[in-house]
Amino acid sequence: MKILQLHDESWDSGLAHYALTLSAELVRRGHDVRFWAAPGSHAARQARFLGLKTTELDKPWLSLPKWRAQLRRDGVELVNAHTGGSHSLGAALVAGGAAALVRTRGDARPARGHALARALSRRTDLFIAANAAIAGQLGRLFPGRPVAVVYQGLPIPPETRLAADPVVGILGRLDPVKGHEDILAAARLLADEHPEARFLAAGDGALREPLARAAAALGGAFTLRGYVPDALRFIGDCRIGVVASRGSEAVSRAALEWMSLGRPLVATSVGCLPELVDDGVTGLLVPPGEPKALAGALASLLEDPARAETLGRAARERFLRRFTLDSFAERTEELYQEALKR
Repeated sequence: MKILQLHDESWDSGLAHYALTLSAELVRRGHDVRFWAAPGSHAARQARFLGLKTTELDKPWLSLPKWRAQLRRDGVELVNAHTGGSHSLGAALVAGGAAALVRTRGDARPARGHALARALSRRTDLFIAANAAIAGQLGRLFPGRPVAVVYQGLPIPPETRLAADPVVGILGRLDPVKGHEDILAAARLLADEHPEARFLAAGDGALREPLARAAAALGGAFTLRGYVPDALRFIGDCRIGVVASRGSEAVSRAALEWMSLGRPLVATSVGCLPELVDDGVTGLLVPPGEPKALAGALASLLEDPARAETLGRAARERFLRRFTLDSFAERTEELYQEALKR
């Protein structure tokens, strides 16, 4: 297939990672993929790094005839838009032509059913949702339009043993929505009964200084690692993973990375996390914003290493069944073919 991926965000995000990971895997599987992105954006830089045919679109609406002609010269059969803005652009690009239009939605913000969105839905051959909750929103807003769920997939890393030391890790940007204050509070609650436990946080962001001050009060039990270039190596140093988000998590690459390395995951019940984590089987789910519940779940795994190992092994098995790159790309290919038939 000749496929155009559209992504117009300028910053790094789960949406960008979803689009880039999919594009690179489709190329590996023999498809002709183009990636059009915002000028100077993270997505554009990463697309080039991955060897994708990359174009930076500067004010595309002012040169719409030019880009529409380019689309047809390239023989593009299907356009996949990954944001609201690129959805509108994609509809304009395929107007009057034979290319199919697919809209992938992996945004934690609720979908809206305003007049423009309804008009776009009628010109869209297929909606792909990054999780079932988003699929439900789209189905209610645009009844009768085809909607399917495709979870992001990741490469399969080598299997590793659980860390011998009782290390709890959290991986993600230091942002209020990610719940770092809650895991800090949970660490304080666990300090007396589990003085052996150590907490590591990988990532950077706006909360770095206040979190560093709060972590210092725990006397070395909680360490901020900052940005880590190798997420899987960081995960390998940990026995238990945490995703403590208070919201967001439309895709949750971090949760999939913990699962891929066979780490039991304590996660909040937000976004796609209840769909990724089989509560009590591959990890534990707790309510968001409740440090006591988080501390209780962590204590149960710190006190029972055998259970932690069993959950971690089940997490990797679930990852291998449902969240690999192969399953990600194969399901997307099937849906692209359906869109082309429409």
